[in-house]
Amino acid sequence: MDTLAVDVGGTGIKASVLAADGEMEVSRVRVATTYPMPPPRLVATIRELVDSLPSYRRVSVGFPGVVRQGKVLSAPHFVTRRGPGSRVDPELVEAWAGFDLAGAVRQALRRPTRVANDADMQGAAVIAGEGLELVVTLGTGVGTGLFWQGRLAPHLELAHHPLHGDLTYNEWLGEAARKKAGTAKWRKRVVRTISVLHTLLNYDHLFIGGGNSSRLTGHVPEGVTLVDNDAGILGGIRLWERKIL
Repeated sequence: MDTLAVDVGGTGIKASVLAADGEMEVSRVRVATTYPMPPPRLVATIRELVDSLPSYRRVSVGFPGVVRQGKVLSAPHFVTRRGPGSRVDPELVEAWAGFDLAGAVRQALRRPTRVANDADMQGAAVIAGEGLELVVTLGTGVGTGLFWQGRLAPHLELAHHPLHGDLTYNEWLGEAARKKAGTAKWRKRVVRTISVLHTLLNYDHLFIGGGNSSRLTGHVPEGVTLVDNDAGILGGIRLWERKIL
């Protein structure tokens, strides 16, 4: 069954259609994420983005926030007026709180739709299904997904937990922090954070994806796998498997 997979990010929104074997039928399409981004604008952006893609029978969306049963509990990027790091707009906070994103996309595209956290969806594409596996995405912000024996655990929004002094994972390891500190110093922060996460979770394996994962090639310890950023789309098939959810 062909699946439309959409990867919503803080700087870009990407999509492709996946064949039954999980391979992309066409190259992914992408548009820049614009701000402010209230829920109706995101849904409209997704609808316009996928107009040029082949037909599909179901939809998977990876969203950068806490999602439960298709509803958004937090949208840290999209409650800001000008994007990550800018002022939070109370009206956007209210608009996103509890928003039924799965239902809205389902209505707009007229296809069955599932929505999950973007790191969870990426993790669904890369995990082996053995033991405790942690997925971390490094992009505009930091995403995390945790899997036990192939099943998705309740989502933990570690990105907003203090990591270094009063600075959260997002503030210490996000794209703005990398640009400010420089890539070499940022890499050292990531390696130290890997140790912190292993002590915290005692994971069996760690997968690191997202737009900045390629900057870590040759700089991560054993037990860590760097994954292609396209995994954020490729997880769209597995999101429909009961053994994952």
